[in-house]
Amino acid sequence: MAQQFYSTVVGRNLIRAEAQMLKYAEPTMVLGSFGSQKEQPLNKTDTIVFRRLKPFNAGANEVAQITPGDFQIAEGTTPDANTISYTDVSVTLKQYAVLFKLTSKAALMYEDDIPGDMVKLTGQTLGEVAELVAYGEFKAGTSVTYANGTTQAGVNTAVSLGRLRSVVRGLEANMGKKVTSAIKAGPDFGTAPVEPCYVVFMHSDCSADVRDLPGFTKRVEYGSAIKPVHEREIGACEEFRFVTSPLFRPFLAVGSGTLNGMVSAGGANVDVYPMIIMAEECWGHVSLKGHGKTSISPTYLPPSQKNHANPSGTFGYVGADFWYAPVRLNENWMERLEVGVTDL
Repeated sequence: MAQQFYSTVVGRNLIRAEAQMLKYAEPTMVLGSFGSQKEQPLNKTDTIVFRRLKPFNAGANEVAQITPGDFQIAEGTTPDANTISYTDVSVTLKQYAVLFKLTSKAALMYEDDIPGDMVKLTGQTLGEVAELVAYGEFKAGTSVTYANGTTQAGVNTAVSLGRLRSVVRGLEANMGKKVTSAIKAGPDFGTAPVEPCYVVFMHSDCSADVRDLPGFTKRVEYGSAIKPVHEREIGACEEFRFVTSPLFRPFLAVGSGTLNGMVSAGGANVDVYPMIIMAEECWGHVSLKGHGKTSISPTYLPPSQKNHANPSGTFGYVGADFWYAPVRLNENWMERLEVGVTDL
């Protein structure tokens, strides 16, 4: 005998909860808005492989080593045959979850909308979790430049246009391309075009120093011809677009013992802030198919929903879980510029 369960058809409460959670999560997801995106099919293991074709005769930095004379052939002869090769980068999905519990009395009698606030906080929390997971992965990249000197322990200088130009010189030498697309907002997979640029991700503490760069243009001065790459973008300088987040935490007290006017949490050594500069396709994101690009699967069990575990309907749950994994795809197309921040 067939039975109609609550889960037989996806309830409007679940659909509404997912939309609300996504609404509150997306403004937090800065790094998650850029890079390659893939979804892992259900029941196909927890690992996905990104594969890229290596350039012809690639060197250690995967830049083509081409000598035109090697391609010249004599009349009536056949050119030498070559092979192609690939670089595989694998990543394993991990599950993250947040859960809140409420009583039927709180849902029925409390003056605030407890379930609604829990949905909001779930979205904000999941967004922060996903962003911090991505930040931990991307700031661990092997390509690094310092605002001054050659080691992190010597950093005591703010960001400069010269250092930014130096980073881009290296990216372009490695054939890194400007970013031309961002991941679209909303539950579905897809990208939206952006003005070609190198995107710089940084802690919001860095904003004052960036605004002092020569030629800096405020976001409000872009005009209608240029659209921001993200709502947290503060402005542009030459080919750089600067996007901030308070989640991009610095390395505390690891810089120079000579403060030079830089921020120091303990007053002894400079706090070092990583600015992550990306070229196109330098990193990627993986989520589980069937759960949307963010992989958010909401939980909304109102206290009024009675079952064997809750026969009197005295409690309920609000929360969500998601499967996610960030991955660095090409270390030569991203750079971490470690800087100090001027103490205001």
